[in-house]
Amino acid sequence: MEILLEKLYGHRLALPQVAAALLLAREDLPALLLVPEDRLRRWRDLSAFGVPVYANPGLEAMEEKALFLLSYEEALAPFPEDPSAWRMVLEVGRAYPRTELLDRLLRLGYARDEDYRVLGEVLELGPLRLEFFGEELERLFWEGEPRRRHVLLPKPGKAEAFTSQKVLHFPGPVYLDTPALAPRELFSLLAGRPVVALGAHGEFPLLELGVRPLPPYRGSLKALERDLARWLAEGKRVHLFVGHGRTLEYLRRRLAPLDPLVLERFPGPKGRLALLPGAFEGGAEWGEHVLLTEALVFATGGVRARLRSGEGLSDPGALSPGDFLIHPDHGIGQFLGLETREVLGAKRDYLVLRYRGEGRLYLPVEQLPLLKRHPGTTDDPPELSSLGKNEWQRAKEKARKDVEELAGRLLVLQAKRKATPGRAFPPLPDWDPLVEAGFPYALTPDQNQALEEVLKDLESPHPMDRLVSGDVGFGKTEVALRAAHRVVGHGAQVAFLVPTTLLAEQHGKTFRERYHGLPVRVAVLSRFTPEKEEAEILKGLAEGTVDIVIGTHRLLQPDVRFKDLGLLIVDEEHRFGVAQKERIRELKAEVDTLYLSATPIPRTLYSALVGLKDLSSIKTPPPGRKPIKTFLAPFDPLLVREAILFELERGGKVFYVHDRVASIETRRRYLENLVPEARIGVVHGQMPEGLIEETMLLFAEGAYDVLLATTIIESGLDVPEANTILIERADRLGLATLYQLRGRVGRRDQEAYAYLFHPPRLTEAAEKRLAAIADLSDLGSGHLLAEKDMEIRGVGNLLGPEQHGHIRALSLEVYTELLEEAIRKLKGEAQEERPHVTLDLALSARLPAEYVGSLEARSRYYGRFAEARSLAELSQLVRELKECYGPLPEEAENFVNLARLRLVAERKGVVSLTEDLTHLQAVFGYWPLVYDTRGLKGLSFRVEITKHPPGFRLEKKGLRPRDYPEALMETLFLFADR
Repeated sequence: MEILLEKLYGHRLALPQVAAALLLAREDLPALLLVPEDRLRRWRDLSAFGVPVYANPGLEAMEEKALFLLSYEEALAPFPEDPSAWRMVLEVGRAYPRTELLDRLLRLGYARDEDYRVLGEVLELGPLRLEFFGEELERLFWEGEPRRRHVLLPKPGKAEAFTSQKVLHFPGPVYLDTPALAPRELFSLLAGRPVVALGAHGEFPLLELGVRPLPPYRGSLKALERDLARWLAEGKRVHLFVGHGRTLEYLRRRLAPLDPLVLERFPGPKGRLALLPGAFEGGAEWGEHVLLTEALVFATGGVRARLRSGEGLSDPGALSPGDFLIHPDHGIGQFLGLETREVLGAKRDYLVLRYRGEGRLYLPVEQLPLLKRHPGTTDDPPELSSLGKNEWQRAKEKARKDVEELAGRLLVLQAKRKATPGRAFPPLPDWDPLVEAGFPYALTPDQNQALEEVLKDLESPHPMDRLVSGDVGFGKTEVALRAAHRVVGHGAQVAFLVPTTLLAEQHGKTFRERYHGLPVRVAVLSRFTPEKEEAEILKGLAEGTVDIVIGTHRLLQPDVRFKDLGLLIVDEEHRFGVAQKERIRELKAEVDTLYLSATPIPRTLYSALVGLKDLSSIKTPPPGRKPIKTFLAPFDPLLVREAILFELERGGKVFYVHDRVASIETRRRYLENLVPEARIGVVHGQMPEGLIEETMLLFAEGAYDVLLATTIIESGLDVPEANTILIERADRLGLATLYQLRGRVGRRDQEAYAYLFHPPRLTEAAEKRLAAIADLSDLGSGHLLAEKDMEIRGVGNLLGPEQHGHIRALSLEVYTELLEEAIRKLKGEAQEERPHVTLDLALSARLPAEYVGSLEARSRYYGRFAEARSLAELSQLVRELKECYGPLPEEAENFVNLARLRLVAERKGVVSLTEDLTHLQAVFGYWPLVYDTRGLKGLSFRVEITKHPPGFRLEKKGLRPRDYPEALMETLFLFADR
C-alpha cells in the first residue's frame, strides 16, 4: 500500500475506521487526530499499528513524536501562550525545596489551606498526596494509588485566563474524524495546516483510495471462516483486531484450523491470519491487506457488541498472603508473601509457601501456573501437607485408584445415554433466521458457542442432555428460545419448565413478543391461568395446536399430554422437589433436554464436570454490566435507612427480603416508620395470585419505591431500575438462593448494592455461606459459587463417603482432574496438558518493590502475568503498569520479556530454556523439529540444531543478558507451533 500522504491533504476519505487507522500509521509524526468526545475510546489502540498515542494530552506530552488524539472540546480548551511555564513535573526521588515548591503552586493558582494543606512532611492537594523525606519526594499517590511521576497542571479556574487554544500548540498534519460534528471555530484555527477529513463534509472533495469496505458478520463465525479461508488462499495479509483478551483467546481457539498468529504489532505475514489487540470498528480489503475487527464480527445492525474484560473470580492472580495453594508435587501450602533472592548474580522474586511443621518452599514466580487455589480460608483452613514425606502423593495415588473404578461406572451411564435413540432436528435455513432478527443485541462469543453446541446436539440422533450455565441476565434464555425455535420448525412441541409463576409469566411475555407475526402458538400454564384457558391449552397440547408451553410444576401433572414433545427446557432444576425431579426424568427419557442454571446444584455441576451432562458456560457479561457490591453486616436500622434513601435519591428502586410470611406486615409497618419517604409494597406466596402479579407490576411501573417480599422474588422479576437489595437473616438462606436474590439487581450499567444482614453470632456453615457469596461479587462467578457450595455441603450420596473423603483431602479441583484423567484413559484419549517451560536464565527479572511498592499489588501482577494466555494480554498488563507506576525499570522489562518468552516457548512445545558459559539451550518435548532453515541462517547470531536433546543451542557471543529473551523469541518464531 503505497500512498503519497501529501496528496490526501485537503480531501475527505470514505474509509472504515480500521482502514483509517492503517492510514494514520503511515503518517509522519507528530500528527493530530481530532474526534468527537464519544469516539475517543475507538482510537486509543492505534499503538497496535506501532504508533505512540496520547489521548487528550496535557502539557507534559507536547514535545513527544506521537499521534495526539484530542476530542473537539479538548482541542478548543484554553491553553497558555507559553505552555512550559504552566506545568510542574513531580517525580519520586527528586528534591523539591519547600519554598520553591509552594511558590510554584501559587503561580499555578493553588492557595494554601484553600486548595492544599501541609501536614509536616506531607502535602495533600485534592486526590494528590506527596510524602517527603526532607526535600526529597519519597512517595507520590494519586487517588490512593502509588505513582512514580505526576504532572501537576494549573488549577481549573486558572485556565480561564489563558488566551490560546490547545489545538494551536500540537504540531503536524490534522485528521478530522466525523468532521460534520466539528465546531465551526475549529476550522478557522486550522487554516493553513494540512487537513484530511475522515468522513463527509461539504468543504472537502472526496478522494477514492481503492478501499473495499466489508459488511458486518452479525456473529456468523461460519461465514467469517469461509471468507478467511478464501483470503488466505489468495495470499493476503489478514488481520483481525480484537478489543478484549478473552475474545482474542476465544477466536484463537475457534479459528485454530486456520493457524492464527497472535501478534502485538501490525503487520502480519502474507498468507497468514494475525490476531492483534485493538478496539477498532469496521472492516476493509485494501491491496494486500484484509482488516477485520471484533465489532465487524460480532456487531448486529451496526451496533458494537463490546465485551467487558472479565478477570472476575477466575483470576488466579489475585493472590493475598494467607491464601491456600496446591502444588502438584508438594500438596497444600499457605502463601506467606514474596521474597527477593539473588542467585548467580541474578535477582528474582520467590513465592514463600508454608507447610506443616513450619516447612518452607521457595517457588520462582514464573512457576505460578503450576499452582491451584484451594477454597479454604483462614477461618476454615485445610490441613497443610508435609514437605519431604510423600504423603500428598500417597493421598493422590489412593484417590486415583478409587477414581478409576468410579470412572468406569460413569462411562457405562454415559454410554447408555449415547445409545438411546432420539430424534434429529437439522438446520432449517429459511426458518432459523426468523426469530434471530428480533434480538436487539449481538450474541457474546460465549452465547454463540453455547448456542452452536445446543443446536449441534439437536442435530444429533441421540437425546440431548445439556446444562447451559451462566449468571442471571447473561443470555441463557436467548439460547433456549433459539433452540425451541429450531424444534418448532420441525413440527415438534416444546415444554419450558420454570420454578415460579412469575418466571413463567415473564418468559411467556418474552416468547410471545419474539414470535409476534409468526405461525407459532405460545401458551403459559400456571396458577394464574384461568380454568377455561387451561382446558384449551391442555387440549391444544394433546392435539398439537400449541407449539410452546411455558409453565410451572403444573406441566408435570398426569393430565398434561403432548402430541409430539421434542424438547424439554428446565430452568433452575434445583428448585424442584424430589417427586418433581423424578417426573422430569420420566419425561426426558427419549426427549432432548436442556437445563438452564445460574447456580447449578453440586450434583448437577459435578455431573457436568465429569461428562454425565454436557456443559456450556456463558461467562461474558452484557456490555456495561458492573459487579454487585456486597456487604455483610449485623442488622442495623440506620444502615437500612441510608441504603434505601441512597437508592431512591438516584432514581432507583429497592428490594427488601423478609422471609417470614407471618411477620411480614409487622416488618412493613417498621419500615414505613424507619423510612417514611418510601412507598412500600408487599408480596408473598400466600397472597391471592392476582394480587401478587398486580403488586409486582405496580412496583415495576413505579407505584412503589420498595418491594418487601419473601424469596418469591428469587426468580422471575426483572426490574432494571432496582439496583439495591437488602436481605434479612441471610444466614437462613442457601447459597444458591442468596445468589439468585442478589441477581435481582445490577441489570444495568449502574452500580448495584446487596446488603446481607445476619445476627451477631453465626453458625460455622452460615458464616462460610455468607463469606462465599460476598467473595463471589464479580460477574460470571456462578460456577465458582457452585464449587464452593459443593465443598460446604459435601457431595452427599452422589459419590459416597469414600470419594467425599478424597475431596476433603485433595480439594474438589484436584479430585475432578483425577477423575477426568481416569475417564480419558479409559476412553483411550490423549492427555492434553498445558506444557510447563523451565526458564533458567541468569537474568535479574522481577517487579522491584521500589517500582510496585505494595506486596498485594506485586502478588496480583505476578499472578496475572503467569496466567496470561496471549501476547495481547501481556501488552494490556504492561500498559496498566506504565499507567500506574511509570516507565518500566530494567528488571521489570526483563520480567515482561521472560513472560513473553514463556508464552512463545509453550506454543512451540519447548520444555526448558537454560544457559551455560557460552550458549543458550532450548529443549523441545518432541522430535523431529520443523523449522525455517533459511531463516535460521539469516539470524545475526549463530544457532545450532541438536538432536540429543531435541532443540537448539544459541551462541551468546555479542549478546547482553537483557538481549537473551528477544534472541530466543526471534529464533523460536522460526519453529512450527506444536
